[in-house]
Amino acid sequence: MKRLLLTLLSLAAWSITLGCSSAVVAPSLSKEGGVIIWKHRDQTATNDCHIAHFKGGKYAYTALVNSYVGVGTTALGGVNEVGFGYISTATKNLHRQPAVARTRNSKYSLMVHALRECKSVDEFEALLSTYHRYASFESNVGVGDAEGNAAYFEIWADGYRRYDVKDFDVRTNFSFAATTNIRGSSERRYRTVMEQMKGQKGFCSQDFIGYSRCFWSADKGDVLASATPYKDANYVVPRASSVAAIVIVCSKNPRIDAIVGHPVSGMVVPVWVAAEHNIPKCVAGREMYDLGRKFVSKAYIPKAGEKGLYLNKELVSKVLKVNHDIPAPKRMPTDIIKFNNKIDAIFEKHRSQMMQLLQ
Repeated sequence: MKRLLLTLLSLAAWSITLGCSSAVVAPSLSKEGGVIIWKHRDQTATNDCHIAHFKGGKYAYTALVNSYVGVGTTALGGVNEVGFGYISTATKNLHRQPAVARTRNSKYSLMVHALRECKSVDEFEALLSTYHRYASFESNVGVGDAEGNAAYFEIWADGYRRYDVKDFDVRTNFSFAATTNIRGSSERRYRTVMEQMKGQKGFCSQDFIGYSRCFWSADKGDVLASATPYKDANYVVPRASSVAAIVIVCSKNPRIDAIVGHPVSGMVVPVWVAAEHNIPKCVAGREMYDLGRKFVSKAYIPKAGEKGLYLNKELVSKVLKVNHDIPAPKRMPTDIIKFNNKIDAIFEKHRSQMMQLLQ
C-alpha cells in the first residue's frame, strides 16, 4: 500500500511537470519524400536549447540540443547524414526494474550514440542489446531511416518493446508497454493529436508545426474560441512550458524544420544536415528562444489567489496571425550561406513585429 501511494504521488507530479508530444509518419502518408518525425518539446530542468551540427562518430548529425548542459554528449532530437532520425519523450509508467543493476557504458546518451553510429531502424534495435541504460531509464523513442522504416520503441533499463509504424503513430508521456494502467494527464494531449491526425490522407512538415500552435483539445474543443477562461494544462499541445518544435525528414537529403523557443511565437527554419555548421543564427543562437520566453511572460498570466496560469486569448490570437514561415525547398539551396542570411533577415522582421505585439 505504501509503495502504491508513493507511485500515485510521483505520477501526479509527473503529469504536471513532464511534457513533449510526438508523432512518427511512415512514407505511405508522408508528403516529404521520407519518414516524418515530430517532437514538440516542453520545459524540463534544462530548457534553453538550439540547433547544432556535430562530427566525430561514424556519421555526422544535426540536432536540437541543450544550450548549456551536455552539449555534444546529449541531444533532444536529431537526424544524421544518412537519414537516420531520432526523438524521445519522457515516460514514467513503465516501472520496469532490471534484474541486474546497470550503469551506462558510454559517455554519450543513447540518442547521441545512435545518431553517431546507426544508419537504420534495425541497427538501432541492435544497439539496444549492447547499450547499457541506468536502472531508472524510461523513454519513448521515435526513429526512422532513409529506407522508409519507422518505429516507436518503448525502452526501459534492460528491455524494450518495438512498434513498427506503417501509417502513423503518436506518443506523449506514457507507454503502452507499462505495467500499470496509470497514464497521467498527458493522455489528453495524446488524444488531441490522434484526433487531429485521424483520417488525413497525407502529412507534410507544416501540418505538425500547426499542431504545435493549435489550441484545439479533444476534451475541450477550441479553447481560444470558448468564452470560458482557459487554465494552462495538459489539454492542448502548446503550453507555457513549451520551448521548441522540430520536424525531422528522414530521407537522402535529411533536414530538420525547427522552431527554437515557444512554437506559437517562433518561426520555422529549415536546416539541412549537409549544410554542416552553416545554420541560421536565429536557431543556432538565442534570438528565437529569447523571443519565446518574452511571449510566454505575456501569453500566460497568473491570477491572484490561484495556482497556475491563464491563457491570454486575445494576445495569442493576434500572434497566431503573424506568419513568416518559409516552406523548405525540395533540395538544399546551392548557396546555403546566402539562403541562411535571407532566413535571418526574415526572422528579424518577424521578431520586430512580434515585439510590437508583446509590448
